[in-house]
Amino acid sequence: MPLKVLDFGYAQFSQLYDVPENLGNLIHLKYLSFRYTRIQSLPKSIGKLQNLETLDVRNTFVSYIAKEISKLRKLRHLLGDTLSSIEVMDSLGSMTSLEKIRVLKIDPDGLVIKELGKLKHLKDLRIASFREEHTNTLCASIHEMQLEALHIYEPLWIKIRLYPEDDNEIIDLPFMSSLSTVRKLCLNGKLKKLPNWIPQLQNLVKLSLKNSDLTNDPLESLEDMPNLLFLSISSHAYVGETMHFQDGGFQKLKELELIYLSKLNSIFIGRGALHSLKKLQLEKIQHLKTVPYGIQHLAKLEVLNIRYMPYEFEQSIADDGGQEHWMIQHVPCVQITNLSTFPKRESVSKVQ
Repeated sequence: MPLKVLDFGYAQFSQLYDVPENLGNLIHLKYLSFRYTRIQSLPKSIGKLQNLETLDVRNTFVSYIAKEISKLRKLRHLLGDTLSSIEVMDSLGSMTSLEKIRVLKIDPDGLVIKELGKLKHLKDLRIASFREEHTNTLCASIHEMQLEALHIYEPLWIKIRLYPEDDNEIIDLPFMSSLSTVRKLCLNGKLKKLPNWIPQLQNLVKLSLKNSDLTNDPLESLEDMPNLLFLSISSHAYVGETMHFQDGGFQKLKELELIYLSKLNSIFIGRGALHSLKKLQLEKIQHLKTVPYGIQHLAKLEVLNIRYMPYEFEQSIADDGGQEHWMIQHVPCVQITNLSTFPKRESVSKVQ
């Protein structure tokens, strides 16, 4: 029986540093993963794996993939991350079976973006090091695809180590009809304002905003999206002091994350808003001292996850005298993580 799946990932192979050159002899491989190993490069012989469909180098130290990878015409999933930035500048377009790319670091000249336009079957695209001057090229390439997931990702370590001058880069994509198929969208970077085309994405299920520096509350623009199930606003995505979930808004939303919003000090939930919400996470919001007003109306809320919130916040909902404990006593599972419990397991209280 020829070997078709080879997974070096996770703890049992965490000490793997080098990949043998004869890897290319395993010509029947369809799935190859080095996830969570310590490899820094892949051998040129990888170009011999003509049947390979998935290559996973996430959570490794791979920073360059040999151009021989362009010979893998059956490859569908090319998976890396910001620690293993994938650089296939001028040969990516020949890999026409690709459906998923995570995460592709854009070169300064944007050559790799032009190559993306040749990938007609691409459904899931995550890119890093996006610059404003890449906008037109990216739009042209996206127009050739039927994307279901798009992540424009600008991690802080890339700004600091590689492109410190990019701190003021702005993501400013115009509306494209080709985005109408997108179900998952993540914008990680500064925005002039919330793009007015986002609420038009009728099929959008998951939306994440990070590092956006929005001064206006984005909720009013998003509240009527018909199929939105997950919303994450984090890492200075919003720099205002108040968030207001208007009456009747976000009817289908099931999961909400509000994380590291440094100026936020009050959250209001109107009657009938967040009607279907099952999970709410509040994390590292240093000026939020009380639970969202109106949380008591969230009848379907099953999990309230509180992580590294101010001492006053935790005291206000304590089950031994917290003045606002009554507002969350209907929630079956309240999870609290703080510095006193770390690195111990999270404390979990279940309200009967």
